[in-house]
Amino acid sequence: MDTDDLAATIQELKDINDLKQLKSRYCHLVDSGNWDELASLWTEDAECDYSFFGTFKGRDEIVNGFFRDQVGSVSSFNAHMLHNPLIEVDGDSASATWYVTAHTILQPFNKAMMMMGVYHDQYERIEGGWKISSLKVDFKYFTPFDEGWAKTPMWEMPS
Repeated sequence: MDTDDLAATIQELKDINDLKQLKSRYCHLVDSGNWDELASLWTEDAECDYSFFGTFKGRDEIVNGFFRDQVGSVSSFNAHMLHNPLIEVDGDSASATWYVTAHTILQPFNKAMMMMGVYHDQYERIEGGWKISSLKVDFKYFTPFDEGWAKTPMWEMPS
């Protein structure tokens, strides 16, 4: 391996690690409800598809319309866990898929919920740092914890 190949490999590994840190930061900030810092992770024109929760365009709509208005008002606890990342870097663009499981407490029911899905993310390197430019969640289940994913389909919200 020559020095150019070695430098390219090191850069790719650094980019992959930076993207893992970005996604982990996203989960930590969502779980802590830190919407102001969460806003810094998105490109200005980012797009998000949260399945049956809605589609949001632009950083402000994502952070305010989804996280502040929906997540912040209906969940009193969130704990995201990421698994099995597949990350592809192509210069200043990247894509990734991640398995995600999460536990939450849904309000006003005080109902423990669990979800599993796959994130499909796109990233852009802007001014030397990675930002989320697109996020799509493919839910596999979103169900009451005490019933499990086999009993209650994800589209039936508890009452």
